Amino acid sequence: MKNIEALIPSGDNTPLPDRLRGITDMLGAEASAPVRTAGIIEKALSGETINREDALTIAGLGNDELPYILLAASEIRDRGKGRVLTFSRNVFVPLTQLCRNHCGYCTFKYEPGEGALFLKPGEVIDMASKGARLGCTELLFVTGDKPELKYGEYRDALGAIGYETTAEYLIDMGAAALDEGIFPHTNLGLATHDELLGFKKSNPSMGLMLENISMRLLKKGEAHYRCPDKVPKQRMKTMETAGELGIPWTTGILVGIGETWEERVDSLFAIKDLDDAYGHIQELIIQNFCPKQGIIMEKYPPPDFVDMLKIVAITRLVFGKDMNVQIPPNLNPGTYQLFLYSGVNDLGGVSPITIDYVNPEAPWPRLESMRELSGAAGFTLRERLPVYPEFIDGKYIDAPLLERVRAAVDELGYVPLEETDPDGSN
Repeated sequence: MKNIEALIPSGDNTPLPDRLRGITDMLGAEASAPVRTAGIIEKALSGETINREDALTIAGLGNDELPYILLAASEIRDRGKGRVLTFSRNVFVPLTQLCRNHCGYCTFKYEPGEGALFLKPGEVIDMASKGARLGCTELLFVTGDKPELKYGEYRDALGAIGYETTAEYLIDMGAAALDEGIFPHTNLGLATHDELLGFKKSNPSMGLMLENISMRLLKKGEAHYRCPDKVPKQRMKTMETAGELGIPWTTGILVGIGETWEERVDSLFAIKDLDDAYGHIQELIIQNFCPKQGIIMEKYPPPDFVDMLKIVAITRLVFGKDMNVQIPPNLNPGTYQLFLYSGVNDLGGVSPITIDYVNPEAPWPRLESMRELSGAAGFTLRERLPVYPEFIDGKYIDAPLLERVRAAVDELGYVPLEETDPDGSN
């Protein structure tokens, strides 16, 4: 077995034992020479993709060996991303909160009569305009899944303003947002080839969480029971079509909804197969389930912190140095800085205007706090657009939109520094 210092070269001048000590103190364990982990670490640091068996081995590690895996994931992240930690400044637009699914973990959905059927065009444009004035670069559209197929009242109201589907409405609202000087990033749900082509004209990137590849979670008593839009093959098909169209895509997994470690790992490898085929996956979100009052899964425990460290590290080792890996900071308010030790390089979208309507109990962190915590960990915080710098290219974005995107970034593809924090706060 090779010496651990040879396997994990230090990315800074801090001695390896000191780097290890900080992580092992966090985990409540003392570092010891890895036994099962040495081969996995050597493979990952050589640039080779770890396999399913390796990933499941990491899942079963105790605290004595896990620190070495975390250091390997951090080293690989540093090779590809350096010490830059990114985020986007957004406006969260819940176009409609009606949904035909019944996810066990959801508080986003409501029924007709519990709120507006949808945001009106003027409301959306006002949000886009205000966001642009405050320096936001992303209008994050989130909707329920295909409410027009379930609710006649919604379908009629949508028809009254000239639309048959939520997708049609979103496409027009994305174009309107772009005219206000802010880039739309749409999370519609399942979408067709023609719908994605329509979105591509104004959306430099889009997203759809896989959540999990397991069909078992669709069974009665599981998180995706009575959720026709959560059938894994259909979600994969939407992402495959996006790959065929060259749309930069954000996806990820939801951790702690009753899935097994095998199902978590299989979900990552399903996404990797897509990315290997099309190269369009720009970002992976590793999102932890948070129990909330009133949901079907109210009494489910949140995922264990160490398990979250493991799945983030596994993600980095599976996808290598070039993938962007995000942990949502508002869902991990006391620990998100610690995930930098497991290979994270992005903190997602934060908003100076709107709440997280999917997790309304979880406020966004202040930008100044994010900057301080990032700096303390040896990172520089930079603002990005909804599309990542490496995807700002004619291969992925059509010429008219690409011109606008390039005009909004510096030579490195980030939002120019003088525009990062115009008011000094979030």
